[in-house]
Amino acid sequence: MGNASPAPAASPAMTGGLKGKLKKIDENITDAVLAGDQVISKAQGKIFAGPLNNPAAKSVVLKNQCGLLAPGGNTALLPCSDGIHVLSPEGTVAAVVGRGTGYSSAVGLPGGRIIGHRSDSDQVDVFGADGELSETFGASREGSQLVAVPPVGDGPATRLMEVNRPETSVHELKLDETRTGSGLRAGIGVGKAAAGTKYIAAADTKGNQLLVYTMTDIIRLHQAAPVPESPWAVAVDDSRDLIWVASTKVNKLTAYDVSSGTPVRMAEIDTVADPQSLVVAENGAVEVFSATGQGAQLLEPSDIDKAIEDYAAESKQRGDDLAVREPANNLPTGEDNSAPKQGADQQGGQK
Repeated sequence: MGNASPAPAASPAMTGGLKGKLKKIDENITDAVLAGDQVISKAQGKIFAGPLNNPAAKSVVLKNQCGLLAPGGNTALLPCSDGIHVLSPEGTVAAVVGRGTGYSSAVGLPGGRIIGHRSDSDQVDVFGADGELSETFGASREGSQLVAVPPVGDGPATRLMEVNRPETSVHELKLDETRTGSGLRAGIGVGKAAAGTKYIAAADTKGNQLLVYTMTDIIRLHQAAPVPESPWAVAVDDSRDLIWVASTKVNKLTAYDVSSGTPVRMAEIDTVADPQSLVVAENGAVEVFSATGQGAQLLEPSDIDKAIEDYAAESKQRGDDLAVREPANNLPTGEDNSAPKQGADQQGGQK
């Protein structure tokens, strides 16, 4: 249990019949985030940056050992062995926060604050917009990923979820109180997580599930659904109210509507090999990245609409199968149904 990693594809992806547009990148992309209207992606020893239709327009050599990319508004954050690198939309290092300290995960918050989990301890550092350390507090032993969660209603303006991959768990970080909050086991081997305005999604890589959380008062597992084998990356599409899941072993991208309380698969799309990363733009476009050198696959909103349309019949059938039905009224009435009816007895006696 725990320590999940992306499973290699069972067979190579056939790029000839794939939906969308293929973008050539001769590197194994393992992570990608949006920084404004630019995509920042990471391969071994390199950072790429560019718009969706040219995601490898620029490249920068990466010299340090680093963790997962994280969004930071119009920048991207990269936790590394020498500090948290703040990346410009061009992929260059604009600043290093917490210089000299190793970090396993980081995330940026509205207003410019940066949060980082130290790689050698359970300590979480909070940096102000000026890059200076303002607070430190204890969290879980392993900080594999930090996810900023948008505020809901009158709840806290700043909410964070931390993913602990070795222990396959998720935890709430209460920044206003500088402490950890509630926590839950996350399947049997959690992969990546992502947050939208309504839901937090996580891939249970070893359990082949999509996990859907909410985090208003405490973190709660709201829904779970089976997905194609070895899900790793997830993204929330607020424009369509969908959650996207990329499954590496079968090279599949699937979309789920969770608005009814029961996840219903809305689309299924073949992808480039080993899709370990994906991003969703504000207009609903989706870009999937291959971790075995097949580049990026850009699915424009029209491609997504067509995929949903093509899957509509199967989606309806799945929804009907999962629909709540009124049970048959088989409760006992107290009557002896084996006895003849009174009316029948009377009729039988009139001859």
